[in-house]
Amino acid sequence: MELKKSLIENNSVALDIDVKNWQEAVKASTSLLEKAGTITENYYHSIIENTKKYGPYYIIVPGVAMPHARPENGVLKDSFSLITLKNPVKFDDSEDEISILITLAATSTENHNEFGIVQVAELFEDEENIEKIKNAKDISEILELI
Repeated sequence: MELKKSLIENNSVALDIDVKNWQEAVKASTSLLEKAGTITENYYHSIIENTKKYGPYYIIVPGVAMPHARPENGVLKDSFSLITLKNPVKFDDSEDEISILITLAATSTENHNEFGIVQVAELFEDEENIEKIKNAKDISEILELI
């Protein structure tokens, strides 16, 4: 599962999305994968449920969240989506304002750990990349960065 390839194949990048809260942000991010046929709607509900139960465990760096749930909760195919928000949102138990969501759907724990998290960590370990993605006006700017 390659991040850039997944985003292109699944047409799963959206910029400047206007949402009112974190639940709508997660829905916007997962709906791209639902539309691509890589997850079921249950995946979204699992993320919401887990967030209410455990907090926003998937905030990976300030400003960036990587919502995900277990493979058996609706993953049909390994995939990623990436969205940027018009206005940042706060998750219930967090002071972090999130502007970028990169949803990971992995068919196995191995794919989640070995491929998914590694690629996302590499992308966001550079703070400049976060700013470039947050301010991107065109999807091609993000794809070039990856």
